Amino acid sequence: MSRKNHVMTDRGLLQTDKKFSSLKERQKMKIAEWMYEAYRKCYVESGKIPGKGKESEVLGYVFRKIDDAGIWILDREIYQYYRSRKAKLLKRLKKEFAHDLAEQNEQGNR
Repeated sequence: MSRKNHVMTDRGLLQTDKKFSSLKERQKMKIAEWMYEAYRKCYVESGKIPGKGKESEVLGYVFRKIDDAGIWILDREIYQYYRSRKAKLLKRLKKEFAHDLAEQNEQGNR
């Protein structure tokens, strides 16, 4: 059974089943940075750590940036990458906003 996994576009031939691991290192770094930007922005706007309800907002921002940069990758690959990086994003956010998060936890315990 034959499966076509390339599409011709105005930019050239694109692989339609590309994995996140197939991206160039600088593309991976850009995407990781965009994820943190969106995650951070969500925290700053709401004052809460982004949960499942905010995933679409965070990922929407990342998908727009990926499209603008012309990086071709499946949305499900980005979603899986986001889910795997969530703990690291939270750790980085806590490190940056340690004082604010400590106050939140203190108020929540009252």
